[in-house]
Amino acid sequence: MTISLPLSPMECRVLAALFLLACLCVTPASGEQQNRPNRGPRKSGYRLATKPMPESEARIGWFKDAKLGMFIHWGIYSTRGGIAPNGEPMKGAYTEWYQKRVRLNNKAYSKLAAEFNPKHFNADTWATIAKNAGMKYIIITAKHHDGFCIFDSDFTAFDIADATPFQRDPLMELREACDKHGLKLIYYYSHAQDWEQHHAWQTDKWIFPDMAGTPVDHEKYLTTKALPQVRELLTKYRADGIWFDTPRFAEEEIVPISTRFSELVRKTNPKALINSRITHISRDRALQGHLFDYISLGDQKVPRGKLPMYAEVPDSIHHSYGYDKRPNVHYKTAAELLPRVIQTVARNANSVINVGPTGLGEIPEQAQANLAEIGDWMKTHGEGVYGTQPTPYDSFFEWGEITMQDDTLYLHILDRTHTVATLPRLASQIQSATVLGSGEAVTFKQDGATATVSLPGIDGELPYVIRLKFDAPVTLKR
Repeated sequence: MTISLPLSPMECRVLAALFLLACLCVTPASGEQQNRPNRGPRKSGYRLATKPMPESEARIGWFKDAKLGMFIHWGIYSTRGGIAPNGEPMKGAYTEWYQKRVRLNNKAYSKLAAEFNPKHFNADTWATIAKNAGMKYIIITAKHHDGFCIFDSDFTAFDIADATPFQRDPLMELREACDKHGLKLIYYYSHAQDWEQHHAWQTDKWIFPDMAGTPVDHEKYLTTKALPQVRELLTKYRADGIWFDTPRFAEEEIVPISTRFSELVRKTNPKALINSRITHISRDRALQGHLFDYISLGDQKVPRGKLPMYAEVPDSIHHSYGYDKRPNVHYKTAAELLPRVIQTVARNANSVINVGPTGLGEIPEQAQANLAEIGDWMKTHGEGVYGTQPTPYDSFFEWGEITMQDDTLYLHILDRTHTVATLPRLASQIQSATVLGSGEAVTFKQDGATATVSLPGIDGELPYVIRLKFDAPVTLKR
């Protein structure tokens, strides 16, 4: 049929019918959905321009085993929780971007520091919450884009010890609490953006109206604040890693400046980890793998496929990262977060879940409750998470995800509508199948390289895990 534009009503109805028929033709039957893997292989979209340094593998060992961490965004913006000066909630933006979103110049924004008195802050409480949630490390914003430091720095007066009535050093207190509870501690540091510095990158002109016409001297910012503070975090605060963010340098500056930061970390503390945001923002850029140890994926983005090197997903308990007291804030439940954690781990990455403490220094009760539920699940199912390797398959299954250790596969059942899991290309034989935690035996059948596992009807919202023990280390036939 020849169709000319505009379409007649009859032609519209015919095209709609053809489209519906095409959809029905490609929709698989429910039985096929039970057994087949998702179409794949899926690719992550990340690529390396240079490979990681050989010593990176030893440095990142503890990180690969940890799998789960806590992210904390906390600063003077936490006193506002996303509520603008006119009493209206900010729209859609992260609350930690408060200064730019409500357009407060440096003089106006600095006044928030005088109100920042987190008298309820208790480092031991924060570390305990993380540990009880099954987390093995903490990342905290030592300095976010606004330039305010939550540590007592020798290279600025815009810090918690000098500019606030609190006059304590919460970063040092948290360092000591993490040591006590066996947690690693990584410091987030915004190395390009610093809105308290006229000479940093992307400091809008309206932030310093009195400096209009003053040439920007990026080198001055680097040598008088950014580089010295990174060294300070590595030495005085004994960083287990530096989490860089938003390297919004000019194109020709990215690699040279990122190299300066990377070399500083390597020379000052060779054991400290570096994330990929030291040099990249998005996956569209080929990554300079020799400058960092692991890939930082996009905010709250579960990987689509296996990654070219180990990675981490900066997830969050709610949309924002900083404290959010706007109406209708949704705290992700354990039933929402755990599948994301499992999918991330199965695809060769850590999951780090962010919380935003209040201006008084308290982690919101709802966040605490949801994280505690994750911790309870991890007590029973952590064997299938901590220290595991990613799925051996290039494709992913509709019923859930797979992790592995030596002679064991862990089937994480995320979709209870499926009753069978079919595993192809197995080079070894299943010896037993049990539900992790209860020890309940699971029915299975293996015919050559293909195994069929019956999925028991276990009630509940949270994932359950089936442990498959093999007679040899798990490998796949080609």
